[in-house]
Amino acid sequence: MRRRHFLQVVAAGSAAMLVPSPVWAEILTNGREVAFQCLGDKPGLRWLDGRTASATVGLVDRVRIKTYSGTKWRIYNNHDGTVGVQCRGVVDGPRWLDGRTANGTVGLAPNRNPPFSGTRWQVVEFDGDVVALKCLGSIEGNRWLDGRTVTGSVGLAPNTDPPFTGAKWRVSSYPVCIDQSCD
Repeated sequence: MRRRHFLQVVAAGSAAMLVPSPVWAEILTNGREVAFQCLGDKPGLRWLDGRTASATVGLVDRVRIKTYSGTKWRIYNNHDGTVGVQCRGVVDGPRWLDGRTANGTVGLAPNRNPPFSGTRWQVVEFDGDVVALKCLGSIEGNRWLDGRTVTGSVGLAPNTDPPFTGAKWRVSSYPVCIDQSCD
């Protein structure tokens, strides 16, 4: 019986290595620092930026390590397969990406405890490193993180279909000063 169990475990482990994991699953690992680029079809601002001083979120023109420190986000994997997304900006203030489904807005919450149920996000893969983030807040309403590139604002959309093209995001590892200038 022990030998049979051993062979089943080895076979299952070998099969798991043959099934590729999605690119985003490798990038959105616990503790990883990432940047989110909005893929909206209109020209404008693209990079998700947490503004910890005002507990708001918006879009900026590019990742700037010093100027826009709120473009750095840390991923926290929850036990239920969802994620928490924490802004790593250098200014003190609320840090948790918070979808407010009651009114369709997005901001930063001081923690992930009630009443901040909008700090739990489901990652939905579209293609490789392109994802959508679905807010799992407890109040009904719009749920999809949506960048509005023309205005530089961020809110929640009812779905990821046009005209809500800003609800798709490219996720990448956050750059370090060696990769780009530290402006």
